[in-house]
Amino acid sequence: MKMQNIEQILKGAGVEVSEEQLKTINAAVTDNYRTINDYNNQVKKTEKAEGERDNLQKQYDDAQETIKGFDGVDVEKLNKDIADWKERAEKAEKDAAAKILQRDQRDYLKGEFDKLEIKSDRTRDSLMRDIMGEDGLKWKDGAFMGLSDYLAKENEKDHFYQTESEKAEAEAKQKAAESAPKGQFTAPTTGKPAGGDDKPTFNFGFTPIREVKRGD
Repeated sequence: MKMQNIEQILKGAGVEVSEEQLKTINAAVTDNYRTINDYNNQVKKTEKAEGERDNLQKQYDDAQETIKGFDGVDVEKLNKDIADWKERAEKAEKDAAAKILQRDQRDYLKGEFDKLEIKSDRTRDSLMRDIMGEDGLKWKDGAFMGLSDYLAKENEKDHFYQTESEKAEAEAKQKAAESAPKGQFTAPTTGKPAGGDDKPTFNFGFTPIREVKRGD
């Protein structure tokens, strides 16, 4: 329904007024009444204020219930318990981080030891303890700094892995042994002929002919 102003309302009621009278009526209505929009806006403001009031009341009631829950509680002991639990949580977090770090360091060293073909478990464990210890190598960006130099220096003392040059030399010897011609002779053995010195005898891969004596 379309809203009407005071002039339209008067005309609709069949009331004729002059312009001066209309001005007087409009002024009086404006001073004493509000439009429906003004009323609705005021209602919204009132409803919002009441909602905020109810929310504050709920917060107050909740706070009162929380306070009641602390009745008879030893506040000093409670604070101490909270501090203890916080300390335990921090320690557990540090321990977990330390275990993860140790796991990553061990996995890294195992990979490096595998590359060098370090077989001995005792040697690997000893190296890990030295490298990962407080006085060991520095861990940075997922690797131990100076690990190659450290292992090379230790290898000079205990020789627990072959260097590249040693590997190359061993491979060359192996190839030479495989390519050498194979003879039919077996290793010489030593016999003691009667009345003589030790002399080497050879096995040629066949049964010796038995000496045939006259009359056999």
